[in-house]
Amino acid sequence: MAAIPARAADAEKTAASETDQGLQEIVVTARKRSENLQTVSASISALSAGALAKRFDSDVRDFANSSPNVLIDDTQQGPGGVAAIYIRGVGVADVEKSVDPAVGVVIDDVYIGQSSGSLLKAIDVDRVEVLRGPQGTTFGRNATGGVINLARSRPTQDLTGKVRATYSSFDTVDLQGVVSFGLAQNVALKVTGAYNTSDGYIYNITQHQPGQKSDFRSIGAQLLLTPTSDLEVSVSYDHQLTRQDPPQVMALTKPTDLFCAAYNYCSPQPDQTITGNRYVSAGNAPLNKNARFKLDMAIGKIKYDMGNDLQLQYILGYLRTDESVNQDFDGTPETLYHTDRPARWHQITNELRLAKGGSGPLTFVVGGYYWDSKYTIDLKNYIGFAGPPLLTSAQEVTQTTKSYAAFFEGDYKLTDKLKLSVGGRYTHDKKTSFVNDGTIYIYGTLNEVNPIETIAPSLAGGSIVMTQPVEASWSKFTPKVSLSYNVTRDVMTYALWSRGYRGGGFNGRPATLSAASTPYNPETLDNYELGFKSEFLDHKIRLNAAAYLMKYKDMQQDLDVPAPGTSTGRENRTINASEADLKGVEVDLTARVTSNLTLSGNLGYLDAKYKNFFGDIYSTGTPVDATFLKIRRAPKLTWDLGAAYEAEFGPGKVLINAELHYIGAHELTFLNNPNLRNGSQYLLDASASYKIKNTMISVYGKNLVNEDGWTIGYDVQHVWSYAAPRQPRSWGVAITQNF
Repeated sequence: MAAIPARAADAEKTAASETDQGLQEIVVTARKRSENLQTVSASISALSAGALAKRFDSDVRDFANSSPNVLIDDTQQGPGGVAAIYIRGVGVADVEKSVDPAVGVVIDDVYIGQSSGSLLKAIDVDRVEVLRGPQGTTFGRNATGGVINLARSRPTQDLTGKVRATYSSFDTVDLQGVVSFGLAQNVALKVTGAYNTSDGYIYNITQHQPGQKSDFRSIGAQLLLTPTSDLEVSVSYDHQLTRQDPPQVMALTKPTDLFCAAYNYCSPQPDQTITGNRYVSAGNAPLNKNARFKLDMAIGKIKYDMGNDLQLQYILGYLRTDESVNQDFDGTPETLYHTDRPARWHQITNELRLAKGGSGPLTFVVGGYYWDSKYTIDLKNYIGFAGPPLLTSAQEVTQTTKSYAAFFEGDYKLTDKLKLSVGGRYTHDKKTSFVNDGTIYIYGTLNEVNPIETIAPSLAGGSIVMTQPVEASWSKFTPKVSLSYNVTRDVMTYALWSRGYRGGGFNGRPATLSAASTPYNPETLDNYELGFKSEFLDHKIRLNAAAYLMKYKDMQQDLDVPAPGTSTGRENRTINASEADLKGVEVDLTARVTSNLTLSGNLGYLDAKYKNFFGDIYSTGTPVDATFLKIRRAPKLTWDLGAAYEAEFGPGKVLINAELHYIGAHELTFLNNPNLRNGSQYLLDASASYKIKNTMISVYGKNLVNEDGWTIGYDVQHVWSYAAPRQPRSWGVAITQNF
């Protein structure tokens, strides 16, 4: 139950008078126009600037506890943070940019179209909204599970700002700052900067040193021009650079796995790494911060108030990332399977929308959207388990996506209490893929010099050689209908049906021509939801709840399968494997117990099951009934309990916050490998701060119960498995200065 008290976008409004000490009104932009959370007929949780200032979030992962049925992890499969975001059991945990996300991450109205870089740092975040369930109308494709919508602060004419310096466990230093001021009467500028350095929480026993060192730095600026009272123009630019050790993954093996049977790298216990410690790695890849992730993002906005509650807005977004990493995926002291993965991505988005607000019977938003993206990866495999000491194979993949859409969503008040909402979005996608394998080199030693054999792609029977890209197109209409009824001024009930759509595509790391050239189809998700939103006891308690049933069709699943005759002997394929039903209940509660104490919480129940799932899941050539498998990252129960206490003490104020977050047991792998299964976890965070005027000194702790659950688990059938643990218990001291 996690609707933390949030600040209104334009002013600190309150739902009740100050003497009543009621909860503050929550204003959200979930439907691309400002609305009171309690009037929106959908499942949404929110964190405001006021609530965020009391937390010590590092990136998007820390926002997961603010909403029920949400899991967010770093897959440790590449530099810069590769997001695995799941809402109601719907999501993606894959590093390949060919795999579209199933949960949208949006910052300042711009959608991030890849998992790499989606773990956005919590720098200058002014508002967080977690939208649960398909958001196919206003946010479009690849938002089948929901959307995490982030908004940053606006530049101000007055000189304002904040600086925070933090020192925490693992020799971590974090500095963040934002300053805003006026350049002229109608011109304001905001500048942000951040720096973070850490030794990380993984120790490498093979190289006798920390294995997770990193340096992160960013700088950004936003210029806001208001030439007239009706016209607003803003331009922002952000540059981020991460230099880090390649992410450390831990090897786990069964006695029948190749790495155990042939190389004697065996797990002491079924769910233990080969080192016997989840925080000790044995990889032999270089650890000199040679992995890099660079991000450049520019956003331009024009907003024009046309009168009569009409507003026209144009948003241009540009994002480019450039990354490189030589990563040890075998997790052993030998070079059994490493990859070199330099990748480049860029996207350009254009959105034009017209919104009508006001108190009239009709409000709406209507618009058009255009997307253009391209990515290239020059993959090189280093394989030591294929027979000779070392084999290298290369593959270049280039994929493009062009998509356009038209959308609308409107509300009409049939009576003072009854409101009908109708929306829809038409999307057309076109994707291309161009794959070519490079020369295979075989070496007599582990050194990549003087190959004893060279095999050109044209001579390798399993190699992929394309002379031109393959392409495919899809179109989809995603509707939405809801009906809401205000039982009283403070109690609203609603019924909702919405559809989500995730685009089709081409496999991003194929080993055969068939896998490279055969597209998989889109998946759709229909959401049926009943809910209510309420405030009572003079607005001191806010209680929102929803029950839902989501029905999957053509559910996309990625499978690791044998590929005989190829350089790696395996490949990853995405198939439209099944149908699935996901149903559950969500509850959000916030209570202003006294003027000093606020309690909050959320509860999520999820029952996720495959339906009509027949597939060759064991790579035997024979499909089997696979409905017995459990859906990944879909715990039956999640809940969160939080308390925030503030009181005057001496010349300042004491602030104490505590939060206990529960994640139920869940699977991490498609075939439900028991060694990579997470048991139930209790994550306890707490902080104590003392604030005098604009200065705050804080002490905080994260994961105080010291849970060590896996954040990623990947099973390479019959060869080995790898995993990575969540960050253990940590402490920190922070000084925050506002001005």
